Amino acid sequence: MFRTIYLFIMTIAMSSCSCTNDDDVLPTNKELVVGKWEVTSGNFLMQNAKFLYINKDNTIDNLNQDQLGFKEYWQLPIIITEDQIELTGGGSILIDYTVQDDKLTLQPVLGGDEVTLIRASNPPETDNWLKTLSIIEEGLAPWEDGVDIAFDGTHLLGWNSDDRKIMKVNPTTLTVEGSIPTTLRAYAVEIEKSDHNLRQLFQSSILSKFDSYIYNFNEKYYESIELGRGINGIASIEPEYLWVGSQQEKKLFKYKSNGALSPGQILQTIPLEVYVYGLDYQNGYLYVCDGINIHKCQTTPNFKAVESYKIPNKSIIGVAFDGTNFWLNTRNHQDNDFSLVKTDI
Repeated sequence: MFRTIYLFIMTIAMSSCSCTNDDDVLPTNKELVVGKWEVTSGNFLMQNAKFLYINKDNTIDNLNQDQLGFKEYWQLPIIITEDQIELTGGGSILIDYTVQDDKLTLQPVLGGDEVTLIRASNPPETDNWLKTLSIIEEGLAPWEDGVDIAFDGTHLLGWNSDDRKIMKVNPTTLTVEGSIPTTLRAYAVEIEKSDHNLRQLFQSSILSKFDSYIYNFNEKYYESIELGRGINGIASIEPEYLWVGSQQEKKLFKYKSNGALSPGQILQTIPLEVYVYGLDYQNGYLYVCDGINIHKCQTTPNFKAVESYKIPNKSIIGVAFDGTNFWLNTRNHQDNDFSLVKTDI
């Protein structure tokens, strides 16, 4: 009798309990979508995303690289549901998603490319996507504008819009030791690469041109032909040849000067997907500032960025080389002050 009662109780207990094994519980979409993904087709929010990292801390990392090799990185906060991702940094963008095994599909709710991704097998670390530059020396810049800078052999040069002068900065003390008056809005300045005693000082103007001045006498030599609007970068290659950057049109122009005798000519035009700010040409490479990062670019046999660099919490606007190190005109993200940074690229 006792045995019969015991078996009855055990049967009731076993039938009323849940015997589901934790190992059999399927992960939710919210859990599956977290991870590092490689883009196989489509442009994520009109960006050249190569990798998207959807993180457990409710952030998304976007690792971009365009067709010419220019890299960019940004991170935004997100909210994840079972079928949508909401980007919440500076606004709200809703993205529908489906995830199955190692495939993810994204579709912005308000339209745009459908983006397909696969789980990345060998994803790069975010810290290595752009190389971080070390700061050797830093000091406040004597201007309050996003200007390109130059080096004349002894001083760094940069335009101060308040004084309407090009300041001459001692690179050792970072103090102003002189100035050059100008009537131009010289957001870009450059010293000609030449051994000639009458080197030229190139200055951008408010128009789509730049002017050349004989540096020692500050006398106008010639005016360039029309180039792109908003010239924010000029880089001397060698006598007569320069790279000129149009910030507004996102273009680079390889330019041949014919001096004051006849108009110059555009030898090459390179459309970019990034904004063009400061430029400098050293040892066969063109260094291009995009207003956030700086990129080292080969110019032959084809133009492409071969490396991209950043300085955390700073935007890089201008660049010059002093013969040993690079100097960058940067804007600090916290206080918006401009500072000169000495670094080694």
